[in-house]
Amino acid sequence: MDTLLQDLRFAVRGLRKHPGFAFVAIVTLALGIGANTAVFSVVDASLLKPLPYREPDRLVHLWELRLERQFPRSEASYPDYLDFVAATSTLEEIAGYAGGGSMTMTGDGRPERLSGLRVTANFFDVLGVDPALGRLFDPRDEAAGGERLVVIGHDLWQRRFGADPSVVGRSVVLGGTPHTIAGVLPKGFHFARSRDAEIWTPLVPSTDERERRRFRWLNLVGRLAPGATVAQAEAELDAVARRLGELYPESNAGSEVEVVPLRDELVGSVRPLLAILLGAVGLVLLIACANVANLLVARSAARRREMAVRRALGASSGRIARQLLVEGTVLALAGGAAGALWTQWGVLLLVGAIPEPLLASMPYLRDLSVDARALGFALAISLATGLLFSLAPAFYATGFDLHESLKERAATAGGGRARLRAALVVSEVALSLVLLVGAGLMIQSLARLLATDPGFETERLLTFQISLPGERYGEPARVEALHQGLLARIAAIPGVRGAASTDKLPLSGGGGTGSFTVQGVATAPADLEYEANMRTVSSEYFRVMEIPLVAGRPFEDRDRVESAPVVVVNRALAKRLAPDGDVVGARVVFSFDKQRVPREIVGVVGDENLTGLDAEITPIAYTPYLQDLLPYWSAVVRTTGDPDALAATVEREVGALDADLPAYAVAPMERLIADAPSTFLRRYPALLIGALAIVALALSVVGIFGVVSYSVSQRTREIGIRVALGAGRREILGMVLRQGVALVAAGVAIGTVVALVGSRFLSSLLFGISPSDPATYVSVALLLGAVALLACYVPALRATRVDPMVALREE
Repeated sequence: MDTLLQDLRFAVRGLRKHPGFAFVAIVTLALGIGANTAVFSVVDASLLKPLPYREPDRLVHLWELRLERQFPRSEASYPDYLDFVAATSTLEEIAGYAGGGSMTMTGDGRPERLSGLRVTANFFDVLGVDPALGRLFDPRDEAAGGERLVVIGHDLWQRRFGADPSVVGRSVVLGGTPHTIAGVLPKGFHFARSRDAEIWTPLVPSTDERERRRFRWLNLVGRLAPGATVAQAEAELDAVARRLGELYPESNAGSEVEVVPLRDELVGSVRPLLAILLGAVGLVLLIACANVANLLVARSAARRREMAVRRALGASSGRIARQLLVEGTVLALAGGAAGALWTQWGVLLLVGAIPEPLLASMPYLRDLSVDARALGFALAISLATGLLFSLAPAFYATGFDLHESLKERAATAGGGRARLRAALVVSEVALSLVLLVGAGLMIQSLARLLATDPGFETERLLTFQISLPGERYGEPARVEALHQGLLARIAAIPGVRGAASTDKLPLSGGGGTGSFTVQGVATAPADLEYEANMRTVSSEYFRVMEIPLVAGRPFEDRDRVESAPVVVVNRALAKRLAPDGDVVGARVVFSFDKQRVPREIVGVVGDENLTGLDAEITPIAYTPYLQDLLPYWSAVVRTTGDPDALAATVEREVGALDADLPAYAVAPMERLIADAPSTFLRRYPALLIGALAIVALALSVVGIFGVVSYSVSQRTREIGIRVALGAGRREILGMVLRQGVALVAAGVAIGTVVALVGSRFLSSLLFGISPSDPATYVSVALLLGAVALLACYVPALRATRVDPMVALREE
């Protein structure tokens, strides 16, 4: 122990004697270790930490599958849910949850739109959640006509009710209807698929929801029985689904069940992204280690005489190697401590780059901070890097001839040390090229994604959402009056070219689908059932969105409840029904329509992208709003200028019609596209990997500059002799530059091979570009070469100014 303490004191004194060296090394390591710790914190919260529920590994999510359909994955119907509950033995419990729980809270302060879910009474029991105050739901709360209850989130309780412990039992107005607060959820409770819900109400199914098997709307979450596996649960529920298909062929034929671990369901889409980011920061750390190792190898040349003296005084090679390893560890721990200081800032930067709508589905990241696990990771990675970059100088400091090293001119670098430094620089260049290629591919992928035509004009388009309280807008006439009046008022605002509505905005996910049969199309058999996304839009929607009319006519205000039912289809659906797309005048019968009334196809419009810019165009069937009145919609407002400038005016117009009716989610369409999942999955890694690539490039430039500069200093006598023998400035400059170019060329060659292999892991995140895109590789190689030449030029220029008389006299 005394010897170790002596080594530590010696190491600290050595760093204090060379503050410039210590500063550069510590800052380099701090960048690498801090970045790795910040990304690890995000990965740990997303993938490694247990979900905040009781025995989370037993929680699963259930999907119904109908593989032959256009949209194979779907929620379950309520009757299917009841059958699954009754038949399963591999699942201890199954609970259901559904949308429709979001409501506006009024009466106590400004009207506030609150995100919420409807859940079955056992939902919180399945998750293993206990209330912080009051109680949660029980089966009696699911009875129709009973007391309307709500459970509120902990954050809402603190924000809106001042953390009042007597809030349980208080009446609040939600959606125009009084509700009684039954309980408050514990602090930190989130359910990611709820998009950060703040209110939870009992799921009381309507008659349609309760009875119709075709109506698939209920999400299911279950808890595995002790000892049961996901595969066993899936096999059992598949058997149940097949039996239901035999009993109810019209609605359930061909149905299967997919059982997914809940963690996979919550974070499955971001798992590849996080793995790629972790790999990228790992490459930066390797480059940092190579850089510090290069500094240490250079420093060891100056210390070789010192080590020889210690050997002569009786120190063993092992003792000297341990001293150098201790010095490297102290340096790494100092770098790790410095990196930990900025890790929290890095975490905030990583989380802050996630758009708010997406962060709502990642609630586990909201209050993320650097905890003991992250600090433990920083300590472990510091010790590992200290060992890694200390091995080479330790080897070269002990593997030398004692008598030669004690000679007067022993401080010059040996060929082995020079080769090691060159190899370290080559590795830095190769790793930098890998990161630069990754960044280049991601940036081009993002650019091509954003250049994709969504089927409508995205500029100068403002959007917002409206949801009407059921109690005050229970009559269709009131719903229609508000809808038509609001759109008319907004259309009359100066700077507005038009206003329309849709039940779901484009590029926000596919949404609901409907199955139907077709009459009057020769290529579409009357008994064949098709499926399409369903949209309900106002008569001005296609004009405001600038979606072209291909055939027939758009909706008109005469398409009302009392008139003949009509439908407009997009080009993709028209082509699916008839190769020539000639379907105007044909009739469709939707399976969800109890009366099975045929609807005439009166028009065909261009293909609007509903799901995401990276998704294929889906078949769409549009119905007119005035024939399908809904108590909620999204408005689209076409403006002549900046849509943000009209946001406040639009909100005032909504308030003027109903003071208790807020317009929420007000945003330009371009911002919605920028925040969409498909965009985020390309923009986020493009920005982060791009930033890491710049850091890596800077470290590589420092490494190249250091090696070439050191080589020039060691070859001063040689250069002096060459100049004395008549070598010109150009020859000396070329000689030095060739050394740097050789290192870069070797690094580029190795890095290209590694990048070709590694870029395959980016395939799932790329859009419109191949992982082996030649233009990207050539561009990156040229960029790296140009920057490297600049790094070599300064020491090369210094070499041309060597005075041969001075150089020869120094020797």
